[in-house]
Amino acid sequence: MTDKKRTTIFLFILTAFILFLNLVLSFGAEKYQIRALRIFRKIEVNGFLEEPSWKKAPITNEFTQREPQEGQPATEKTEVRILYDDTNLYIGLVCFDSQPDKIVANEMRRDVDLQDNDYFQIMIDSFHDHRNAFYFIINPLGAKRDGLIRDDGSNINWDWDGIWIARARRTNEGWTAEIAIPFYTLRFKKENNQTWGINFGRQIARTREEVYWTPVVRDYGFYGQYKVSACGDLVGLDNLSQGRKIQFMPYIIGGGFQEERGDPFSRSEDLGYDLKYRLTTNLTADITVNTDFAQVEADQEQFNITRFSLYFPEKRGFFLEGADIFRFGERYQELEPPSTLLFFSRTIGLSEEGHEIPIIGGVRITGKTGKYTLGFLDILTESTSYEEDGEKIYIHRANYSVFRIKRDFLEKSTFGVMLLSKDLINSPYYNRGAGFDFDLSFGRSLKMGGFAAKTFTPDLEGKDWAANFNFLWQSDFLIANGSYTDIGENFNAELGFITRTDIRKYRLNVGIGPRPNILNIRQVFLFNDFYYIENHSGQLESRINLTGMFNLFQDGSYLVLGYMPNYEYLTEDFEIKEDVFIPAGGHRFDQFLCWYQSDKSKDIAVQTEIYWGQFYNGNLFKANTSGFLKLSKNFNLEFIYDRNQFDLPVEGGKFTTNIVATRIIYSFTPDLYAKAYLQWNDDEELFITNFLVRWIYKPGANIYLIYNESRKLGAEGYIQDRALMLKISFLFS
Repeated sequence: MTDKKRTTIFLFILTAFILFLNLVLSFGAEKYQIRALRIFRKIEVNGFLEEPSWKKAPITNEFTQREPQEGQPATEKTEVRILYDDTNLYIGLVCFDSQPDKIVANEMRRDVDLQDNDYFQIMIDSFHDHRNAFYFIINPLGAKRDGLIRDDGSNINWDWDGIWIARARRTNEGWTAEIAIPFYTLRFKKENNQTWGINFGRQIARTREEVYWTPVVRDYGFYGQYKVSACGDLVGLDNLSQGRKIQFMPYIIGGGFQEERGDPFSRSEDLGYDLKYRLTTNLTADITVNTDFAQVEADQEQFNITRFSLYFPEKRGFFLEGADIFRFGERYQELEPPSTLLFFSRTIGLSEEGHEIPIIGGVRITGKTGKYTLGFLDILTESTSYEEDGEKIYIHRANYSVFRIKRDFLEKSTFGVMLLSKDLINSPYYNRGAGFDFDLSFGRSLKMGGFAAKTFTPDLEGKDWAANFNFLWQSDFLIANGSYTDIGENFNAELGFITRTDIRKYRLNVGIGPRPNILNIRQVFLFNDFYYIENHSGQLESRINLTGMFNLFQDGSYLVLGYMPNYEYLTEDFEIKEDVFIPAGGHRFDQFLCWYQSDKSKDIAVQTEIYWGQFYNGNLFKANTSGFLKLSKNFNLEFIYDRNQFDLPVEGGKFTTNIVATRIIYSFTPDLYAKAYLQWNDDEELFITNFLVRWIYKPGANIYLIYNESRKLGAEGYIQDRALMLKISFLFS
């Protein structure tokens, strides 16, 4: 038998097995259904469920545990009712609790992570495509968070801000909440007698009990609660309307600023607007003019111990909405930054050093039509200049364009195309990019994916391709993922984030997750994560092998222990600090790590990551520690300390860097809070202050009071830049 025939038979058997496994895992799935009741009188959203309509609505009250006893009934009773009128979908919930004094509710701010509180979550698949959903979550204090779930939970955009109203009340029997979601916040087909997908979940924080209306099994993986295909059906929806097609959101801003050292504090005022226009029931155009991001928090200070660029997440609202649609690159891994993105929005409107580049305006179109997901972005930035290390830097006016299309096929798979262009105005220079990607999903646990992309830049031809193939198997007991990535020497993705080029990268991560039921351990993950990176000449550049144990305890705390032998080859001396160089050549070094996080539902909690051992030709002790103090339901403090202690056998190689930061947050109500974020970086001799007051005076409209300052310390200390601004945004719909 020839090798070709053997390969064909093997692929046939593998495909048949995957299809059979998918059939077995989905066989016998019970269908869950809840009916919404049409009403003709408005509900006053106050958290009390007082209106007679609530008593007439069908009740859903059968919830099933995922944790700690999979498949068992919930230990506490939960009741859910759904109503709707011409403009809103209403959800009323009663969360009974036999120990109401032990309910955990210590967060009140909008969009804060609620995973360490008691909470109730809602997932709405309004197109009933079993792939994408709107996500809403509320705690007993009325704190709200929302997001967009894509590709059956593989991609979540936590930065989407929908317009909705919610109020919660604590009672002697637990807590209650009323939620009103305007239909214009959602997207759905224009037809009568609709069926939507929906699921509800609840967490009881003191026992870390997770329960769901439609059962969510552990084999969906660690983030299985976002599995859209597990939703039940919401029926009874008829004659729905999304309301008006236009939302107009102007803003005015005024105050003063100092841009550079020695400049006077100058007066400033400005205005601009965003306009949202619904092209179809699920396709929206957003127009921005004179875009402003004054309220955005400063990046967290870091000391870079690598020879590659650090990843800082996007925080600007206009770029965050719809960001999940424009994602193109290596498969996203939780708890680690991406290493290959064809498009990264921080390349627009921000210089490499983090200086703001004025945005004149732009347009974004995002949404879905049939089986196609569409995204289009076009931004025009103004020319500007700034001083960096005594040198004047000039930035050209530029236009940035991104086009993205993805098509659904099979049950939960997609393939897509992305096109990108950066053009300097009044200059012949340009940078282009193009690529296609795919994501295949088989059954509960198996996913495969990949991409191929090419860039186009003047004077850079050949070796300008990049490609990736990856697979992921994720179940409760076994996690395995592997990938191969090839990036050419001249692959120049100027609108993306690429840590290094001219490489072939191999990765294999395998882990098992037994549940030993000892020492208060909920689950143990034993894992081995292996990286191997070489250049196209065959020279090994990096090799990392992390072997470890992740212990997840019943109270939500965890402990990670690991051992990590490394190899790094430097083609030239590596400047780790100003005038401190690690010599070129091959370096083998071993490190140990310990990560610990205590129960963050408590009023006092701690999280720490410690690395120690060898570092290139010397030694390193690295510690990053955060402390959390919740003084009341209104007042939270966070302290951050990052320390790097180097001992290298080179001139100046024995040194220590320290970064200290604190966040002070006081929430007056779920819609009004004040926040101070203070950072000190001794290596840069820099002290950064961000102060913000935010009042959501009506859904979708805000008032901000902002003070930002960067101050150089030391003998010649001075204010580097500062701004005091008042910004008011409006919403007309």
